[in-house]
Amino acid sequence: DTKFVNVWEMAISADGQKLAAEVRLNLYDYTIAVNGIPWEQTFDCVWQPIFHPQNGAVIAPVRTGGGWFLAQDGQIVWDRKFVQLWHAMFSPDSKKTAAVVAPKYGRWTVAVDGRPWSVTFGDLVTDVVFNSDGSRIAALAKEGNKWMVVVDGATWKNKFDMAWKPVFSPDSGHVAVKIEKNGKYSFAINDRLWDQACDAIWDPVFSPEGDKILLRTLQDGIYTRSVLPVEDILR
Repeated sequence: DTKFVNVWEMAISADGQKLAAEVRLNLYDYTIAVNGIPWEQTFDCVWQPIFHPQNGAVIAPVRTGGGWFLAQDGQIVWDRKFVQLWHAMFSPDSKKTAAVVAPKYGRWTVAVDGRPWSVTFGDLVTDVVFNSDGSRIAALAKEGNKWMVVVDGATWKNKFDMAWKPVFSPDSGHVAVKIEKNGKYSFAINDRLWDQACDAIWDPVFSPEGDKILLRTLQDGIYTRSVLPVEDILR
């Protein structure tokens, strides 16, 4: 029943009992409200909140003192500021946090628990994804109209006209992406390109053991579902 000057992006807790939102209290003050109750702390700006999957805490990027920080329940939890910080997320085990950040103006990367990768990109970083146990993380980056895959802070050598969200194998040993290059579509695993070029493709799917991969493709009007050993692509 609380009224605000503005209300923006919202999030619902895992148990469905809480709703968090970006809110604006007056001309200058922004914060996060949970079930209509705003944090005691206010900021120059805030971005979308998310709930901790287990304990119900709320984190959100906040701007204060000329920089962006990550806050939890109103308190700053990362010990450094960034030129920009958004798209915050938890690892699957909820023990780590990550976000897309700009350590300096116009340069983008990923920070995990407040520590940014050393590599940065000029256009954007997106589609950040943790592996199943939170020990690894991958993302897409763009610079100079070329898309790249970055895994644990290391950039693949191959560059693409387009790439889609990385997929970790269940054992976390492999990373696969669907890609576009020279007007055709294919797949890359661990920076190795599949030797087929297709008219259309769908997201790759690893087997539970991680040793095989399902590739769905369309070429010359023929739809094909191929289950291949991962090693066949890595040769």
